Amino acid sequence: MKNKVTTEYKRRLRLILKSKLNGKNKIQAINTRAIALLRYGAGIIHWKVAELKQIDRTTRKKLTTYGAFHRKSDIDQLYLKGKHGSRGFISNKTCVRSEENNLGWHVRASNEMLLKVVKKVGIINIDRKDFKKNSQNEFRDSWQGKKMNGQFACEMPEEIDKDLSWQWLV
Repeated sequence: MKNKVTTEYKRRLRLILKSKLNGKNKIQAINTRAIALLRYGAGIIHWKVAELKQIDRTTRKKLTTYGAFHRKSDIDQLYLKGKHGSRGFISNKTCVRSEENNLGWHVRASNEMLLKVVKKVGIINIDRKDFKKNSQNEFRDSWQGKKMNGQFACEMPEEIDKDLSWQWLV
């Protein structure tokens, strides 16, 4: 099943990148059409972290091949939200782990009899808001920790309103 999902993902990705959409719309289309394919099976198909990283790597290679991402650009900045001066691309690993987390919260909050049995097995989950903040903070910290690429983020003064500074990109 994983092979079918990955081949369909690559096919959708190639079709989107071949289209004549502009950069923002290509990223939006990939997030909604291609990555959604991985999202649908997130609770059913058990993805290993290495497999998801490989799919991310393949995605970045295709983005570079079709001119949507420069090969020397920072990878972590690609996955930050658009309001932080980035593209807003969704990481496959973050997407799948987020859906698994949401499924766990659904099971935990459900009153159905069969789901109560599943709840007794014990699914460990992080709070929804904390999970999203943690994933964005990981990418931001990694980006800012880099010597060259993180210079801009580190040298931006604290008194500047960052949300208003990046609003023109949204």
